[in-house]
Amino acid sequence: MEEMIQFPNGWSARLIRVSSETSIPCLLAALDPESFRALVVLSGGAGGMSHEEMKSVRPLLVDGLAQLATQERIAILDGGTNSGVMALLGEGVAHHGLTAPVIGVCPAAAVTWPGNPNPRAVAELEPHHSHFVLTPGERFGAETKFLYALADALGERVPSLTLVVNGGRVTLEEVLHSAHQGRPIVVLKGSGRAADVIATAWEKGESDDPLVDEILRWGDIALFDVGKGPENLKTFIRRKLWEECNG
Repeated sequence: MEEMIQFPNGWSARLIRVSSETSIPCLLAALDPESFRALVVLSGGAGGMSHEEMKSVRPLLVDGLAQLATQERIAILDGGTNSGVMALLGEGVAHHGLTAPVIGVCPAAAVTWPGNPNPRAVAELEPHHSHFVLTPGERFGAETKFLYALADALGERVPSLTLVVNGGRVTLEEVLHSAHQGRPIVVLKGSGRAADVIATAWEKGESDDPLVDEILRWGDIALFDVGKGPENLKTFIRRKLWEECNG
C-alpha cells in the first residue's frame, strides 16, 4: 500500500507499506531505480549518539555525503528516523536538495509521522527523505533483513557501498549483512561506538567479539578518519564507488 505524506516543513514523501510476502522486484519500481547512478547504505547511530559525536560527524554528513549525493545522483538507503546520522543527513538534504531518492526503511509499529499518531512509536520519520518503506515488526532491528534485501537488489543495478558512522549493536548486525553481500564498507574512524569498534578491530586484525570478528573475515573494509573533513570524504567515496568498483 502506498500513500503520500506531507511534513510541516513543506516536504512530501512516498510511503510504502510492505509485508513479509512483498516482492522486492515489485518494490523497486516504486523507488525510481533509473534515477540514480550509485547507492550508499548509511548505517549508524540514532538516539544513542552524544552531542559531541553528532558535532564531530555533522560536516561529513551535511557537507560530505548529502552534498555528494546531490552532485552525483547517489541514492541513500538508511533507517529513516529523525535522529542521529539520519537527522544529520536530512539536514544536508534540506540544504543541498535532492537529485536521487533518499529511502528510509523502518518497522511501521515503531514510528510516527504527520497524520499517523502512534502511541507505541519510539521515533518520528525524518522529514527530508523522499521515500519510506515500512516493514513488519515491533522494534528496530526487525527491518534489517528487508533493508538489506533491498540494498542487494539495488546494488545489482549500480555501484554501491556501506558507510558506517557511530552506531550500536544493530549497526554491527547491519554491517555484517553488507559484508556477506560483498558490498564495500567505509568506516568513519573517530565517529564513536560501533564504527570505532570495527576500526580498532580492523587495525588489530582480530576481535574478541564473534560478530565483529565475522565482519573482519567477510568484509571489504576501508577506514576514513573523521578529521579529514567532508571534501576528502567525497573524494574517497567517489573513488570507492566508481574507480574501485569498476576497476
